[in-house]
Amino acid sequence: MLYIILALVASLVLFFAYGKKGYSLNKKNVVVVGGSSGIGKQLVYSLLNRNVARVVIVSRSTTKMREVIDEAPEHDRAKLSSYSCDVTNKDQVQATFKEILSDIGRIDCLVNCAGLAVPGYFIEQSDDVFESTMQLDYFGTLYATKQVVPHMIDNGGGHIVFVSSTCGLIGVPGYSTYCPAKFAVAGLAQTLRSELLPYKISFSVVYPPDTDTPGYAQENLTKPEETKIISGGGKAVSPKVVSDAIVKGVESGDYHIAVDIPTKLCAILSPGLTPFYFPFFDIILAPICRLVGIIAMNQNDGEVVKAWKKKNKK
Repeated sequence: MLYIILALVASLVLFFAYGKKGYSLNKKNVVVVGGSSGIGKQLVYSLLNRNVARVVIVSRSTTKMREVIDEAPEHDRAKLSSYSCDVTNKDQVQATFKEILSDIGRIDCLVNCAGLAVPGYFIEQSDDVFESTMQLDYFGTLYATKQVVPHMIDNGGGHIVFVSSTCGLIGVPGYSTYCPAKFAVAGLAQTLRSELLPYKISFSVVYPPDTDTPGYAQENLTKPEETKIISGGGKAVSPKVVSDAIVKGVESGDYHIAVDIPTKLCAILSPGLTPFYFPFFDIILAPICRLVGIIAMNQNDGEVVKAWKKKNKK
Protein backbone atom coordinates (compact mmCIF):
# COMPACT_ATOMS: atom_id res chain seq x y z
CA MET A 1 0.00 0.00 0.00
CA LEU A 2 2.83 2.40 0.88
CA TYR A 3 4.41 1.68 -2.52
CA ILE A 4 1.17 2.56 -4.31
CA ILE A 5 0.78 5.80 -2.32
CA LEU A 6 4.37 6.82 -3.09
CA ALA A 7 3.84 5.98 -6.77
CA LEU A 8 0.69 8.09 -6.86
CA VAL A 9 2.43 11.06 -5.24
CA ALA A 10 5.44 10.74 -7.56
CA SER A 11 3.20 10.50 -10.63
CA LEU A 12 1.26 13.61 -9.66
CA VAL A 13 4.47 15.57 -9.13
CA LEU A 14 5.85 14.39 -12.47
CA PHE A 15 2.57 15.06 -14.27
CA PHE A 16 2.37 18.67 -13.12
CA ALA A 17 6.10 19.31 -13.50
CA TYR A 18 6.54 17.64 -16.89
CA GLY A 19 3.02 17.34 -18.30
CA LYS A 20 2.92 16.43 -21.98
CA LYS A 21 1.82 18.97 -24.57
CA GLY A 22 -0.26 17.96 -27.54
CA TYR A 23 0.53 18.86 -31.14
CA SER A 24 -2.36 20.11 -33.26
CA LEU A 25 -2.39 18.84 -36.84
CA ASN A 26 -5.04 21.34 -37.85
CA LYS A 27 -3.97 23.28 -40.97
CA LYS A 28 -0.50 21.72 -40.88
CA ASN A 29 1.63 20.48 -43.78
CA VAL A 30 2.55 16.85 -43.14
CA VAL A 31 5.08 14.77 -45.08
CA VAL A 32 4.61 10.99 -44.95
CA VAL A 33 7.69 9.09 -46.08
CA GLY A 34 6.60 5.63 -47.16
CA GLY A 35 3.04 6.80 -47.64
CA SER A 36 2.19 4.68 -50.68
CA SER A 37 1.25 1.43 -48.91
CA GLY A 38 0.61 -0.23 -45.57
CA ILE A 39 0.53 1.94 -42.46
CA GLY A 40 1.76 4.99 -44.39
CA LYS A 41 -1.07 4.78 -46.93
CA GLN A 42 -3.72 4.51 -44.24
CA LEU A 43 -2.08 7.32 -42.32
CA VAL A 44 -2.64 9.64 -45.29
CA TYR A 45 -6.38 9.11 -44.94
CA SER A 46 -6.33 9.42 -41.13
CA LEU A 47 -4.53 12.75 -41.48
CA LEU A 48 -7.07 14.04 -43.98
CA ASN A 49 -9.74 13.43 -41.34
CA ARG A 50 -7.88 15.85 -39.05
CA ASN A 51 -8.24 18.84 -41.35
CA VAL A 52 -4.58 19.13 -42.23
CA ALA A 53 -3.61 21.72 -44.82
CA ARG A 54 -1.65 19.27 -46.99
CA VAL A 55 -0.30 15.73 -46.97
CA VAL A 56 2.81 15.09 -49.04
CA ILE A 57 3.51 11.46 -49.94
CA VAL A 58 7.10 10.39 -50.53
CA SER A 59 7.75 6.93 -51.97
CA ARG A 60 9.64 5.14 -54.72
CA SER A 61 6.49 3.98 -56.51
CA THR A 62 4.77 6.63 -58.60
CA THR A 63 2.00 4.16 -59.47
CA LYS A 64 1.19 3.35 -55.86
CA MET A 65 1.19 7.03 -54.87
CA ARG A 66 -1.24 7.75 -57.70
CA GLU A 67 -3.51 5.01 -56.36
CA VAL A 68 -3.42 6.54 -52.87
CA ILE A 69 -4.55 9.89 -54.27
CA ASP A 70 -7.20 8.33 -56.53
CA GLU A 71 -8.68 6.36 -53.62
CA ALA A 72 -8.93 9.45 -51.39
CA PRO A 73 -12.27 11.29 -51.09
CA GLU A 74 -12.62 13.56 -54.10
CA HIS A 75 -12.94 16.70 -51.99
CA ASP A 76 -9.60 15.93 -50.28
CA ARG A 77 -7.48 15.19 -53.35
CA ALA A 78 -6.41 18.80 -53.74
CA LYS A 79 -4.66 18.47 -50.38
CA LEU A 80 -2.48 15.60 -51.62
CA SER A 81 0.76 15.68 -53.56
CA SER A 82 3.42 13.06 -54.21
CA TYR A 83 7.15 12.90 -54.88
CA SER A 84 9.04 9.86 -56.10
CA CYS A 85 12.20 9.24 -54.10
CA ASP A 86 14.41 6.37 -53.00
CA VAL A 87 15.01 7.34 -49.37
CA THR A 88 18.08 5.11 -49.19
CA ASN A 89 19.76 7.51 -51.64
CA LYS A 90 21.00 10.53 -49.70
CA ASP A 91 21.30 12.76 -52.77
CA GLN A 92 17.77 11.93 -53.91
CA VAL A 93 16.38 12.71 -50.46
CA GLN A 94 18.14 16.05 -50.39
CA ALA A 95 16.85 16.99 -53.85
CA THR A 96 13.31 15.78 -53.11
CA PHE A 97 12.92 17.72 -49.88
CA LYS A 98 14.37 20.81 -51.52
CA GLU A 99 11.67 20.46 -54.18
CA ILE A 100 8.93 19.89 -51.58
CA LEU A 101 9.89 23.00 -49.65
CA SER A 102 10.03 25.02 -52.85
CA ASP A 103 6.51 23.83 -53.76
CA ILE A 104 4.69 24.07 -50.41
CA GLY A 105 6.90 26.46 -48.45
CA ARG A 106 6.72 24.77 -45.08
CA ILE A 107 6.88 21.33 -43.45
CA ASP A 108 5.26 21.23 -40.02
CA CYS A 109 5.27 17.48 -39.38
CA LEU A 110 7.37 14.63 -40.76
CA VAL A 111 6.32 10.98 -40.44
CA ASN A 112 8.96 8.36 -41.26
CA CYS A 113 7.06 5.21 -42.27
CA ALA A 114 9.32 3.62 -44.87
CA GLY A 115 10.70 0.25 -43.85
CA LEU A 116 10.96 -3.46 -44.52
CA ALA A 117 11.61 -6.69 -42.66
CA VAL A 118 13.15 -9.88 -44.00
CA PRO A 119 12.93 -12.49 -41.24
CA GLY A 120 15.17 -15.52 -41.18
CA TYR A 121 17.94 -17.23 -39.27
CA PHE A 122 21.04 -15.18 -38.51
CA ILE A 123 23.39 -17.93 -39.67
CA GLU A 124 21.56 -18.25 -42.99
CA GLN A 125 21.02 -14.61 -44.01
CA SER A 126 23.57 -12.78 -46.13
CA ASP A 127 25.28 -9.56 -45.15
CA ASP A 128 23.37 -7.86 -47.96
CA VAL A 129 20.05 -8.36 -46.14
CA PHE A 130 21.44 -6.78 -42.97
CA GLU A 131 22.81 -3.84 -44.93
CA SER A 132 19.70 -3.21 -47.06
CA THR A 133 17.40 -3.38 -44.01
CA MET A 134 19.51 -0.92 -42.08
CA GLN A 135 19.80 1.31 -45.14
CA LEU A 136 16.03 1.66 -45.54
CA ASP A 137 14.76 1.37 -41.97
CA TYR A 138 17.40 3.50 -40.27
CA PHE A 139 19.25 5.57 -42.85
CA GLY A 140 16.06 6.30 -44.79
CA THR A 141 14.67 7.77 -41.58
CA LEU A 142 17.91 9.61 -40.83
CA TYR A 143 18.26 11.19 -44.28
CA ALA A 144 14.71 12.59 -44.30
CA THR A 145 15.03 13.87 -40.76
CA LYS A 146 18.35 15.57 -41.54
CA GLN A 147 16.66 17.53 -44.32
CA VAL A 148 13.66 18.60 -42.24
CA VAL A 149 15.23 19.55 -38.89
CA PRO A 150 17.11 22.71 -40.07
CA HIS A 151 13.91 23.89 -41.75
CA MET A 152 11.89 23.31 -38.57
CA ILE A 153 14.49 25.17 -36.52
CA ASP A 154 14.18 28.15 -38.86
CA ASN A 155 10.38 28.01 -38.58
CA GLY A 156 10.20 27.81 -34.81
CA GLY A 157 9.50 24.12 -34.33
CA GLY A 158 7.56 21.12 -35.59
CA HIS A 159 6.86 17.49 -34.88
CA ILE A 160 8.62 14.34 -36.13
CA VAL A 161 7.23 10.82 -35.95
CA PHE A 162 9.54 7.80 -36.12
CA VAL A 163 7.91 4.46 -36.89
CA SER A 164 9.86 1.82 -35.01
CA SER A 165 8.27 -1.50 -34.04
CA THR A 166 7.62 -3.81 -31.13
CA CYS A 167 10.89 -5.26 -32.47
CA GLY A 168 12.48 -1.89 -31.67
CA LEU A 169 11.84 -2.55 -27.98
CA ILE A 170 12.70 -6.24 -27.61
CA GLY A 171 14.87 -8.66 -29.53
CA VAL A 172 12.79 -11.30 -31.31
CA PRO A 173 14.36 -14.53 -32.62
CA GLY A 174 14.20 -14.56 -36.41
CA TYR A 175 14.45 -10.79 -36.72
CA SER A 176 18.21 -10.26 -36.42
CA THR A 177 18.16 -8.06 -39.54
CA TYR A 178 15.15 -6.02 -38.42
CA CYS A 179 15.40 -5.52 -34.65
CA PRO A 180 18.75 -3.66 -34.72
CA ALA A 181 17.45 -1.25 -37.38
CA LYS A 182 14.31 -0.48 -35.39
CA PHE A 183 16.29 -0.19 -32.15
CA ALA A 184 18.46 2.35 -33.99
CA VAL A 185 15.38 4.35 -35.00
CA ALA A 186 14.18 4.43 -31.39
CA GLY A 187 17.67 5.41 -30.21
CA LEU A 188 17.85 8.27 -32.69
CA ALA A 189 14.49 9.55 -31.47
CA GLN A 190 15.60 9.40 -27.82
CA THR A 191 18.70 11.41 -28.62
CA LEU A 192 16.98 14.04 -30.75
CA ARG A 193 14.06 14.45 -28.35
CA SER A 194 16.42 16.03 -25.83
CA GLU A 195 18.91 17.64 -28.19
CA LEU A 196 16.25 19.48 -30.22
CA LEU A 197 14.04 20.41 -27.27
CA PRO A 198 15.29 24.04 -27.24
CA TYR A 199 14.12 24.41 -30.83
CA LYS A 200 10.55 23.32 -30.00
CA ILE A 201 10.76 20.19 -32.13
CA SER A 202 8.80 17.39 -30.52
CA PHE A 203 8.85 13.65 -31.24
CA SER A 204 6.71 10.55 -31.19
CA VAL A 205 7.89 6.97 -31.65
CA VAL A 206 5.42 4.39 -32.94
CA TYR A 207 5.76 0.69 -32.13
CA PRO A 208 3.40 -1.23 -34.42
CA PRO A 209 2.92 -4.94 -33.73
CA ASP A 210 2.36 -7.31 -36.65
CA THR A 211 0.19 -5.26 -39.01
CA ASP A 212 -1.82 -6.57 -41.95
CA THR A 213 0.10 -4.91 -44.77
CA PRO A 214 1.69 -6.10 -48.04
CA GLY A 215 5.03 -5.99 -46.25
CA TYR A 216 3.73 -8.31 -43.52
CA ALA A 217 2.55 -10.81 -46.14
CA GLN A 218 6.05 -10.74 -47.62
CA GLU A 219 7.60 -11.25 -44.17
CA ASN A 220 5.62 -14.43 -43.63
CA LEU A 221 7.28 -16.03 -46.65
CA THR A 222 10.63 -16.27 -44.81
CA LYS A 223 9.55 -16.11 -41.17
CA PRO A 224 10.64 -19.11 -39.08
CA GLU A 225 7.80 -21.06 -37.49
CA GLU A 226 9.00 -20.30 -33.96
CA THR A 227 9.01 -16.59 -34.82
CA LYS A 228 5.38 -16.84 -35.92
CA ILE A 229 4.48 -18.48 -32.60
CA ILE A 230 6.43 -15.91 -30.56
CA SER A 231 4.85 -12.98 -32.40
CA GLY A 232 1.30 -14.17 -31.82
CA GLY A 233 0.65 -16.98 -34.25
CA GLY A 234 -0.04 -14.84 -37.30
CA LYS A 235 -2.51 -12.41 -35.76
CA ALA A 236 -2.14 -8.92 -37.20
CA VAL A 237 -3.87 -5.61 -36.53
CA SER A 238 -5.27 -3.47 -39.33
CA PRO A 239 -3.25 -0.52 -40.67
CA LYS A 240 -6.16 1.79 -39.77
CA VAL A 241 -5.85 0.89 -36.09
CA VAL A 242 -2.18 1.90 -36.19
CA SER A 243 -2.69 5.04 -38.28
CA ASP A 244 -5.53 6.29 -36.08
CA ALA A 245 -3.35 5.65 -33.02
CA ILE A 246 -0.55 7.70 -34.57
CA VAL A 247 -2.81 10.69 -35.18
CA LYS A 248 -4.40 10.46 -31.74
CA GLY A 249 -1.01 10.02 -30.06
CA VAL A 250 0.55 13.00 -31.83
CA GLU A 251 -2.38 15.24 -30.95
CA SER A 252 -2.28 14.02 -27.33
CA GLY A 253 1.43 14.75 -27.02
CA ASP A 254 2.44 11.11 -26.59
CA TYR A 255 6.08 10.25 -27.09
CA HIS A 256 5.41 6.49 -27.07
CA ILE A 257 2.60 5.28 -29.34
CA ALA A 258 1.53 1.63 -29.25
CA VAL A 259 -1.79 -0.01 -30.04
CA ASP A 260 -1.64 -3.34 -28.20
CA ILE A 261 -1.13 -4.11 -24.52
CA PRO A 262 1.98 -6.34 -24.93
CA THR A 263 3.80 -3.56 -26.80
CA LYS A 264 2.75 -0.95 -24.25
CA LEU A 265 4.18 -3.17 -21.52
CA CYS A 266 7.39 -3.50 -23.56
CA ALA A 267 7.62 0.30 -23.76
CA ILE A 268 7.34 0.46 -19.96
CA LEU A 269 9.93 -2.32 -19.64
CA SER A 270 12.46 -0.65 -21.99
CA PRO A 271 11.81 3.10 -21.82
CA GLY A 272 15.33 4.53 -21.85
CA LEU A 273 15.43 8.22 -20.95
CA THR A 274 11.99 9.01 -22.35
CA PRO A 275 8.69 10.47 -21.12
CA PHE A 276 6.13 8.34 -19.36
CA TYR A 277 3.03 6.99 -21.02
CA PHE A 278 1.22 7.91 -17.81
CA PRO A 279 3.35 8.31 -14.70
CA PHE A 280 1.26 6.37 -12.17
CA PHE A 281 0.83 3.23 -14.26
CA ASP A 282 4.41 3.29 -15.49
CA ILE A 283 5.75 3.43 -11.95
CA ILE A 284 3.37 0.76 -10.69
CA LEU A 285 3.85 -1.60 -13.63
CA ALA A 286 7.62 -1.30 -14.11
CA PRO A 287 8.60 -4.14 -11.72
CA ILE A 288 5.69 -6.26 -12.95
CA CYS A 289 6.81 -5.74 -16.55
CA ARG A 290 10.29 -6.92 -15.62
CA LEU A 291 8.86 -10.11 -14.13
CA VAL A 292 6.61 -10.69 -17.15
CA GLY A 293 9.59 -10.00 -19.41
CA ILE A 294 11.62 -12.77 -17.75
CA ILE A 295 8.71 -15.18 -18.17
CA ALA A 296 8.30 -14.18 -21.83
CA MET A 297 12.04 -14.56 -22.43
CA ASN A 298 11.99 -18.12 -21.12
CA GLN A 299 8.90 -18.94 -23.19
CA ASN A 300 10.59 -17.58 -26.32
CA ASP A 301 13.75 -19.52 -25.56
CA GLY A 302 11.64 -22.65 -25.16
CA GLU A 303 10.06 -22.17 -28.60
CA VAL A 304 13.50 -21.68 -30.16
CA VAL A 305 14.93 -24.82 -28.56
CA LYS A 306 11.81 -26.85 -29.45
CA ALA A 307 12.06 -25.77 -33.10
CA TRP A 308 15.79 -26.55 -33.17
CA LYS A 309 15.24 -30.04 -31.79
CA LYS A 310 12.46 -30.68 -34.30
CA LYS A 311 14.65 -29.66 -37.23
CA ASN A 312 17.62 -31.70 -36.03
CA LYS A 313 15.58 -34.88 -35.70
CA LYS A 314 15.17 -34.99 -39.46
